[in-house]
Amino acid sequence: MCRTLSCREFGFSQSKAEGRSVEEKKYKIKSNVADDDDDNDDDDDYKHIGDLTHSPPRSTSFRAPTCEKLPYSLIVSERDAAILCECSKRGLKNESWKVAFTLCVATDFPTQIFDGMVEDTDVIQYPNFDCHNHIRVIQPMGDGSRLYICGTNAHNPKDWVIYSNLTMLPRHEYVPGIGPGLGKCPFDPNDNSTAVWAEKGNPGDLPALYSGTIADFTKADTVIFRGDLYNLTTGRVDYTFKRTLKYDSKWLDKPDFVGSYDVGQYVFFFFRETAVEYINCGKSVYSRVARICKKDTGGKHILNQNWATYLKARLNCSIPGEFPFYFNEIQSVYKVDGDDNKFYGVFTTSTTGLMGSAICTFTLEDIEKAFNGKFKEQATSSSAWLPVLTNKVPEPRPGQCVNDTETLPDSVLNFIRSHPLMDEAVAHKDNKPVFYKRDLLFTRLVVDPLQYDVFGSRYHYTVFYAGTNLGYVYKVVQWHDEEGQSHSSLLDIFDVTHGLPIRVMEISREHKSLYVASDERVHQIDIVMCTHRYDSCLRCVRDPYCGWDKDSDSGSCKPYQAGLLQDVGNTSRSICDNFAGHRKFIATYGQSVHLTCFVKMPEVLRSYPITWYHYNKENTKSIISYNNDKYVSTSEGGVVVLEVSESDAGRYECWLAGSMLCVYHVPVETHRCSPPGKSVDYHKVYSDWCHEFQKYKNAMKSWERKKEQCVRQNDSSIANQNLHTNEIIPRNFR
Repeated sequence: MCRTLSCREFGFSQSKAEGRSVEEKKYKIKSNVADDDDDNDDDDDYKHIGDLTHSPPRSTSFRAPTCEKLPYSLIVSERDAAILCECSKRGLKNESWKVAFTLCVATDFPTQIFDGMVEDTDVIQYPNFDCHNHIRVIQPMGDGSRLYICGTNAHNPKDWVIYSNLTMLPRHEYVPGIGPGLGKCPFDPNDNSTAVWAEKGNPGDLPALYSGTIADFTKADTVIFRGDLYNLTTGRVDYTFKRTLKYDSKWLDKPDFVGSYDVGQYVFFFFRETAVEYINCGKSVYSRVARICKKDTGGKHILNQNWATYLKARLNCSIPGEFPFYFNEIQSVYKVDGDDNKFYGVFTTSTTGLMGSAICTFTLEDIEKAFNGKFKEQATSSSAWLPVLTNKVPEPRPGQCVNDTETLPDSVLNFIRSHPLMDEAVAHKDNKPVFYKRDLLFTRLVVDPLQYDVFGSRYHYTVFYAGTNLGYVYKVVQWHDEEGQSHSSLLDIFDVTHGLPIRVMEISREHKSLYVASDERVHQIDIVMCTHRYDSCLRCVRDPYCGWDKDSDSGSCKPYQAGLLQDVGNTSRSICDNFAGHRKFIATYGQSVHLTCFVKMPEVLRSYPITWYHYNKENTKSIISYNNDKYVSTSEGGVVVLEVSESDAGRYECWLAGSMLCVYHVPVETHRCSPPGKSVDYHKVYSDWCHEFQKYKNAMKSWERKKEQCVRQNDSSIANQNLHTNEIIPRNFR
């Protein structure tokens, strides 16, 4: 288990920012919350994610040596078995397995990258927090032996290239174009940005960084950018920089970037922005995917410094219906390494209205379909936005990749300049969200696809881990039935960061670990948590990582392997019947009996219907219908049987979503008290009741005294208690 390490233990001196008052620190924690980007690289060894909330079992953590806000993004390097963290004022590297099994001693980035930041900045103009080099981009280059780094550099962006072991390059290994970071990472550490390194497919087959960020300190110039491409032999510029059109709301309108990916001959950018096509009806934010060709060198005269193949389309994540309910604001996007055909995202409604979140999947085929469809235009400033007629679209089709964009005719370049927006939105897969929930704000997403071969049949599952602004991680599984219909189920809810928003999430399939970061810590969680997480067959068999061992004495949940029981799709409803809990409750005539399967029902099961059945002595089955006279339902899915009689004896079964949870065997003692026959009998009964009543009075007084003592003892600490207890996890597993 990792312990918390202070800045001094890591060998870092205390920063000037630490001398601020408590009020200033609280303000900084609130004001420096950034909804940063989620970046991925196609390199097999690295995965780059972005930034943007109760602790599960087997969770370990380390505190970064920053003394302030911790992560902007993480890179999980399977090549080096390490995680790299982009931080405020520091960058660090930690061996991924050591997060769980050592003291978590991390390697710091070269000090040359961070020296002298505060001294070089006007501290009157910018807060102390801003006057440091906040690392916002880390991208592996080539085979992963080098890293490209870009930081805010105290509102003066700058970039570096270092070795993956976090040492500086020698002077003779000069990388041309490295130095100024304008257009590659933001000025302000709180601004969203994204970047992806594309090693191949660019003009001259030269490596290049593609970025989406803010290119000036006034925040007016938002840009999708590729810097100058240098000849690696001569060091001269072979191809000049390319960018989106400046100050044109049709191209970009106050975007918040969440991710970018190098896929084939394109680079895709995911972001949310003010919807220019909705402006005549009010202000709204839409989610977008934009596409540019990596071979794009701009036009010869028109758009000579701009993209000649830039297109964008709306992303549709909505609950279908006659009037769809839209989740308009993308917060995070994720692509699985090696699978360029699917993109997964979390979307929210506007935080100023009814709050809700959804997980949606998009395929590359549907994205390409939208980009191959009709364009959208507004004829005049007061006109509605309408699709462009096919006969008005020039040839070759705008936005398609060509060998040399400088040869494109002016008609194509002028069209793309004024028509970057597509008419049709990108449809989400299966025409519905994977999962959605109201009063919830998802901030981050990672995905783990699984497949198992069972008796010659192959089963595919997709497990989603969605982080929230309150520190929770929602675990959702999706599968398709034999007819191809999509189904999903909420498996679990973890309390990871204890009320702090989840800024970063990443997953390592090799180490079977989930990495979750807040502003304070990086947590490592086992993704295969069976034995210490599920104590019932019903929940165990629904988790694709787990299976129920029917051969053990009372049954147990283990990591899945052939021979264990598993039913993720809930197709074998009786699979756990033999392992349902059996209990006996002896009732007395006239007594009220409380039957329940849970002390407190897990949150993930509350959406499922619970049904109780009664089998009488003749084994006749009847469903229990709740009423105030005989059967009363409890908040935890139980039932109270009032004033039991001989007819209430028998077996009671509790079923959840077609599976048996627990069984009660309830015999009823029919012996009744006979009335007293003599006065002495009356006195004896009266004396017994007086004695019994006195015992109750004494017990009540004792309870009141102890309660008073507890209240006094807890008054000082009750404010610090966690108000979001995780009812799923037993205390001894926390």
